[in-house]
Amino acid sequence: MKRILFFLILCCPGYFFCFSQNKELIGDQFLIVIDIQEYYTKGKLSDNNAQKLIDSVNFVINHTKSNNVIYIKSFHRLLNLSYLYPFIYVSYDIAAMRLDKRMNLVSKYYFTNDDTSVFTIKGLNDFLKKRKAEKIVIIGLMAEESIHESLKEGMKFGYDMYMIPEAIIGQSQKSKDKTIKELSQEGIKIVNINMLNNK
Repeated sequence: MKRILFFLILCCPGYFFCFSQNKELIGDQFLIVIDIQEYYTKGKLSDNNAQKLIDSVNFVINHTKSNNVIYIKSFHRLLNLSYLYPFIYVSYDIAAMRLDKRMNLVSKYYFTNDDTSVFTIKGLNDFLKKRKAEKIVIIGLMAEESIHESLKEGMKFGYDMYMIPEAIIGQSQKSKDKTIKELSQEGIKIVNINMLNNK
């Protein structure tokens, strides 16, 4: 029996994705969806990668209580030059901040962010504290940036932090896998998206 288990562990592709803890999710956990904006999904990702990401994100959203789904949008600033005063000023690119229409919008909880970690958003922290959140799942983009920083910061705030690799995109598959492995070694729990069907 031990030999069979050892063989299964060795043969499991992406061995750090194969955790029995996955069965815990995704009931009362809060889900934070980061930066599924047209600026990224239509401007930075290939059509195929964008659609696969959105399909996975929607799958997770559909397996989460709607009142526990939180959407994060990144600020996009534009530097403007003018012949009139003020000659140089900054404005927000509203179009770049638009959420992708293919994503399921099931709650009214939206927050905007101008930092790498979502836990720098006071409104979000107040919301989670008021709701007595304990477990938080984070998905979206990018693995090496906002996802990475937010998961680590969430742990510092005392939350049990989870990630679903299939609903996260990175700069490359290799870079994403490296980041996921690093985060798992630091205590971030991994949920395999296929386990959600068992809920």
